[in-house]
Amino acid sequence: MTDLKLKHVTIRNWAKFRDVKLSFPEKGLVLVQGKNTASGGALLSVGSGKSAFGEAISRTLLGVQGRFVHLKQYSTDKAGDTYVKLEVELRGKSLVVESGYRCKELSTTGDALKYTYDGKVVQRGKIEQTRAELSSLLGVSPLLAKWTAYIDGDSVKFNTLGQENAVELVMSSLRQPPWSAYHEASKKTINLFRRSMAVTETTHQNAVDALQQAADSVADAAARVTQEKADYAEEVRAHAGRTAKIKEAVGELEQKIKKNRLKVALAETDIKTHGKKLKLMEEQRAVANKALEVKMHAIEDAIAAAEEARTPFQTARDDANEKVTEARMAHSNYASASKDCPTCKRPMGKLDPKHLQKLADALAAAKEAATEAGTKWVAAEQKVVDLNIEYRAVSKKQREVSAQSDVENIADAIEDLGREIAGVNREIQDLELEITDHNLEIARQSHGPSNSALISAEDRLADRRDDQKAAQTALETAAVALAADQVTLKTLEYWNLAFSPYGIPNMVLTDAIGPLNNESRRVSAEMTGGTIEVRYSTVKELASGLSKAQLNIEVDNKLGDKELAGSSKGEGGLTNFIISETLSEVGQVSQRVGYRWYDEIVPHQDPKVCHSIYSYMKEIANRLGILVFLVDHNPVAANYADHFLVIEKLGADPDVESTACWR
Repeated sequence: MTDLKLKHVTIRNWAKFRDVKLSFPEKGLVLVQGKNTASGGALLSVGSGKSAFGEAISRTLLGVQGRFVHLKQYSTDKAGDTYVKLEVELRGKSLVVESGYRCKELSTTGDALKYTYDGKVVQRGKIEQTRAELSSLLGVSPLLAKWTAYIDGDSVKFNTLGQENAVELVMSSLRQPPWSAYHEASKKTINLFRRSMAVTETTHQNAVDALQQAADSVADAAARVTQEKADYAEEVRAHAGRTAKIKEAVGELEQKIKKNRLKVALAETDIKTHGKKLKLMEEQRAVANKALEVKMHAIEDAIAAAEEARTPFQTARDDANEKVTEARMAHSNYASASKDCPTCKRPMGKLDPKHLQKLADALAAAKEAATEAGTKWVAAEQKVVDLNIEYRAVSKKQREVSAQSDVENIADAIEDLGREIAGVNREIQDLELEITDHNLEIARQSHGPSNSALISAEDRLADRRDDQKAAQTALETAAVALAADQVTLKTLEYWNLAFSPYGIPNMVLTDAIGPLNNESRRVSAEMTGGTIEVRYSTVKELASGLSKAQLNIEVDNKLGDKELAGSSKGEGGLTNFIISETLSEVGQVSQRVGYRWYDEIVPHQDPKVCHSIYSYMKEIANRLGILVFLVDHNPVAANYADHFLVIEKLGADPDVESTACWR
């Protein structure tokens, strides 16, 4: 039972196929026939689109390139909307493969490829990536498919294959991994590792150099210690002769220190005295000013209270004066008016003496009230004046206190004391520095020659020895890493050789030669009756002693040329067809693909060979349970067909289109 079964195909705007939907039979030999109705009788079947139909299926499913590099070259018009959908059954599960150019289903910008298997949709960023995954799923590479699934009689020419592709073709037919790809990948890995290993080697060499430098530094530091020891011994001997002079110098320095310390004590006493005087003067002035400020604040509060108490009296006085003015005006107006009275509005000739007296009494009462209110206001105002006089007196007293302080030059005294204190402080600092210098000189003279240079040299020697140990450790670490990298490199080189034509591929190819020759003899016998026999051989011995994987083709043509390249068109086509069938049968490719498409593979054969080939195709279709499509113009082929697929080209330019149907 085959892994793959063709179920349905949908083709739109591919070559001349505007819109085709077709379902496939289960198995059998399918004769693909063409009708070029559009030619008006000039052509029978040429140009109807038979090859284009096979390319649509095989390019979409298997990646066989066909006549064009890009899908847009198959597009019916410039707008695109080219789309092929192939529905198949793969190992009992649905597989849908879609390809197209500027179509709404896949991509509106260019070529695209997508497949869906067991509910999982795969469409990578690049078509090549999607194609690689699909080829891996099917177990058939585009190169193998070109030789075993979509066989074009004009393009399958084994003698034009390079040796690498020839070996790869056999390997892929046997479902071998892509050893050449593994070999290239291993070479890249080795190159990358060698670059990485170069860093390890550099690290190791740097560690060697660093250790040598550390050893040189240790030697230099040891020589320096030896020299410093000799210099220190000489200093000790010289110092022994200067002992008396050192004691005398120490005594003089001690006397200077005593004198300086006495100066410091006197200066500190002066500072304390001046400080007390300054503090007393500041306290006295602060007390006097504080008392005056307190008194002034009390007077200010009394003035504010007196001014507040004066306000009602001032208001009463102003109201009384206003009433006097009103009474005076009323009396005056009444007495001197020539017309009506402004008060009673009666004519002047009718004045009432009692009323006039009443106005006079009211004026007198208003004056008396105004006088009383004025007296009270004067008293309140006098109190405010008295308080202001007192405030001015206190303020004057405060100014006198300030003036008295200036007279005594308190500020100048404070400033002088400040300068004096600063001078004493500087003197104390100078004395302390001098004392420190004397103490250091005494210590130096008392302890004799300094061995600091010797100690420093010994410390440097210890550091250099530590550096030498660290460099030795780093070298050992680098050596271990380098050794590990060398082992890894040998392993990588081993696998690189194993993946190369001298390794596993050579072994596989050698083992495959027997089955290839057996199947080739069987196919040759069925097609030619043993007249042409194709044999395979391998192994090319190199000067290095290695054997390289190489596939050699030998043609035993009992009636013609022994070389494939020198055969006639008929013999060459038949030989390449035998090679194709041998690869398909040995590798059981039909079980993986489920169909074969033969496109005019026997145009140059005589009738007897054609009968053998047609019979062979019908036999493998039924024996393997696959569909075998045959594009052929020989009328005899119809006698062997189980099904007929008719591709008909209709209409006239520019509306030419092709259809596909079963008959």
